[in-house]
Amino acid sequence: MDVSVDDISRVFRLVQEVCDRWDEPRVWRECLLNGACALLGGRMATMLADCGGARGHFGQFAPVAVVGAPERYRQELMQFTSQWQSRSYAEAADSNPGFKAVRERMVSQRWVTVPRSELVKDGACLPTDDSDDFLISVRGVDLPKRIEIINIFRPCSAEPASDREVALLKLLHDEIAPLVGVRLATEDHLCREGLSKRLRETLSLLMQGKSEKEVAAAMNLGSRTVHDYVTTLYEHFRVCSRSELLAYFIRRQPLPRDPS
Repeated sequence: MDVSVDDISRVFRLVQEVCDRWDEPRVWRECLLNGACALLGGRMATMLADCGGARGHFGQFAPVAVVGAPERYRQELMQFTSQWQSRSYAEAADSNPGFKAVRERMVSQRWVTVPRSELVKDGACLPTDDSDDFLISVRGVDLPKRIEIINIFRPCSAEPASDREVALLKLLHDEIAPLVGVRLATEDHLCREGLSKRLRETLSLLMQGKSEKEVAAAMNLGSRTVHDYVTTLYEHFRVCSRSELLAYFIRRQPLPRDPS
């Protein structure tokens, strides 16, 4: 395994870039996947989350981020993951001998990072005809508690993933997984996700220290309209003042949404 100091530095720089985008789940995930592709020679990547399922069966895995893939592949991925939902672990182990060993490792240590060669036999189908090799990394996260999977698909012309590339993906996922829900917001947390363009603009200007009057001038809007936007932001982030709103972003600790 030939992991250099520069390799490790690239991983930690990517983690910092992801954390800088902490309050937009779609954005930080895409940043993570694009960075992982650059690091590992991938041409596209996906992140899947397990939303629950019957005991002994694959959960309701759904893509939460996809990069580098055409729309055709995104549709195929949805079909591919939905087919696995009805499969039991025993069935998967019968069809893919490597799966049993990988699952046992996941159960015992709550993580696994492997290249294609350890998971599927030669000739097994991928949900795409544009890549022949891949790496997969599986981790359990706590907030919300679930399994999340990163898949990095490499070009058909690429050499099989090396031990170095497996080690780098493991390091990256080791660093990211504990941050999910703690420093990296998901859809279950209060974040910019779902805010309109105008509300996002208002929030950005407030974060720059501008007053409501200055925000109104910058956006060419009436002061009453801007005040209504600010009130909506306070309600969205469950704060009562600008100082509390700024503190939320300074702390970078996402709060859970109301269960309702």
